[in-house]
Amino acid sequence: MRWLAVALGLVILAGCGYRFAGTGPNVPTTARTISIPLFANRTREKGLDVELQRALEEEFRRRGLLTVVRDSDSDLVLSGTIRRFTTVPVAFSATGEAVEYQGYLQVSLKLTQRAGNKVLYENPQLVETLDFGSIQGIVVTASPRFQEGTIDARDLVNMTNVQISEVRRDTALHELVNLLARDAYLQSVEAF
Repeated sequence: MRWLAVALGLVILAGCGYRFAGTGPNVPTTARTISIPLFANRTREKGLDVELQRALEEEFRRRGLLTVVRDSDSDLVLSGTIRRFTTVPVAFSATGEAVEYQGYLQVSLKLTQRAGNKVLYENPQLVETLDFGSIQGIVVTASPRFQEGTIDARDLVNMTNVQISEVRRDTALHELVNLLARDAYLQSVEAF
């Protein structure tokens, strides 16, 4: 009787759209491996393609549904293009100095089944955004984001706002890449 209640509960959950992680409709049940070649990099950020590939591979390894391989014998291929990375000032001081920026990262991606070259998922415009402070007074040194970075809080007083802004921009870009890798996995594999 107990197994019947469990089975009934699973049927109800499935009917509501719930499913176990990694069992989304985009991935065939026969797929076991995935390869992630370097995305074409249409930005001026050198190495962004390598960082994105690393983040995507790490995300797929962490989730564990598919084994990441580097050869052409994989069941699936996740490919794409890094279309845009930009930072735009979104807040200004009373003197007109930019004190906060928004980072914007856009990629297109495609999940393809190698056998038959069938496109399983495609998103021509996956976008991530992230706000970050650019001057000493906007950097919250107690925040987890700041503490993950490479700046020592004691060094901030000796740095110019331009230096702080560049470091915060690089940190924001790294975080955007990781957010994008997570969302690329969720959308392409789990259809979230």
